[in-house]
Amino acid sequence: MSVSTNSLESLCELIVDCPHSTPTWTDEGIVVLRNQNIKSGVLDLSSPSFTNEEDYQKRIKRADPQAGDIVFTREAPMGEVCMIPEGLKCCLGQRQVLLRPKKSINGKYLFWALQSPFVQHQISWNEGTGSTVSNVRIPVLKALNIPRHPRQEDQIAEVLSNVADKIQLNRQTNQTLEQIAQAIFKSWFVDFEPVKAKAIVKQKGGNELAQSLAAQACICGAISLEQLQDLENDFLGLEEQLHPLITERFPDEFGLDYWSPETLHAIADLFPNTLVESELGEVPEGWVHGTLSDIACYSSDRIDVAELTHQNYVSTENMLESKNGITDATALPNVKTVPSYQKGQVLVSNIRPYFKKIWFARRDGGRSADVLGFDSLEEGCEEFLYNVLYQDRFFDYMMQGSKGAKMPRGDKVAIMNYVVPLSPVQVRVAFSRLVAQFYEHIESQLSQNLTLCQLRDTLLPKLLSGELSLDQARAKKEAVA
Repeated sequence: MSVSTNSLESLCELIVDCPHSTPTWTDEGIVVLRNQNIKSGVLDLSSPSFTNEEDYQKRIKRADPQAGDIVFTREAPMGEVCMIPEGLKCCLGQRQVLLRPKKSINGKYLFWALQSPFVQHQISWNEGTGSTVSNVRIPVLKALNIPRHPRQEDQIAEVLSNVADKIQLNRQTNQTLEQIAQAIFKSWFVDFEPVKAKAIVKQKGGNELAQSLAAQACICGAISLEQLQDLENDFLGLEEQLHPLITERFPDEFGLDYWSPETLHAIADLFPNTLVESELGEVPEGWVHGTLSDIACYSSDRIDVAELTHQNYVSTENMLESKNGITDATALPNVKTVPSYQKGQVLVSNIRPYFKKIWFARRDGGRSADVLGFDSLEEGCEEFLYNVLYQDRFFDYMMQGSKGAKMPRGDKVAIMNYVVPLSPVQVRVAFSRLVAQFYEHIESQLSQNLTLCQLRDTLLPKLLSGELSLDQARAKKEAVA
């Protein structure tokens, strides 16, 4: 690298090691940053850890993390970084260092420079012994050589941050769409809200049209059951009050037309207006309680390992905890064949069910024996099956029937006896069709993020080495966008 460098210490007003103690863990309180929350420059607090005020005060004696500070992980893993966002009250966990850039230094530029191959090589390589290291000592950290571009650092940081912001926005959109799908599932198949909405209006003397409008308003989230109870009893008044509430819900921030008038009306007509008693509580009239075996079966197909790549082999290790997803790659096993999976199947880790590892397969590939593959028995109900298995209740059930103390595994026979409310198949198909466009949009965003990550990883070393000009970098970014 021909560009000039400065030591990290010269660019920071603070380099503070974390307290060398374990905080008191609490169920809620103040966020404790942990290395597992920091990956590829992103601070992921979807599964946060907390401590109390007393321990928080002890842990910030050396420095109170502020927005714009950089957190650096010293080991396990080593060399990961993230920036403290606005409005986050937090403290460092263990094996972390807080970096506070000087006011004359663009903090985002320093954040990106620390992730560059040039700096990461310094982090992982001990020049004195000629061997890789497993942790970074503070003197070594302070002495890191950071590449400098004094007249272009603001622009370099802007280009790279714009790409990262788009990646993060896509991730947030996907998370929101996932949550919407789960909320719809819960409303239809757990809380039976469309049925209850019709029943409320029926009790008020409303005709079938009024009942349908009430169900539509409930389905699209325009009104709650409590608000519906408070509406006027006259069914003509109900129609006048519900029409504007429903039409206001049609515009959608994701550009998806899933709440069209025709769709809402057709869906509402699928639900009855009465709940009836069953052995396991109330269910909509015409519905029954069944088991998982009524809607799904285990996949038993196999595939040659020679046909697989690291990217389409799924094992327990590369499935994400408590999320619908997998990491980019995992090692292929040294065997001839493995169980296979196809797009649209639901994969669930059978090891330690409390981790709640699940993936709605978006491509074909192979899986380890400890990853269960589920096929929907009804064509067109794959999204319904996925949401049945995504529920915390399902994983709690798996855990209750699991075998083994150190490495509990779900019992495959018991799993198929999991109780689910069974609607007429038309309702399950309608749900799957509705949310299928969510998952298609999610897949599109994931594909774009793959391209954006490749762009980020290409731009970062070339911009910091001076090999690529800012104009060339912007052109590449625009081509992807």
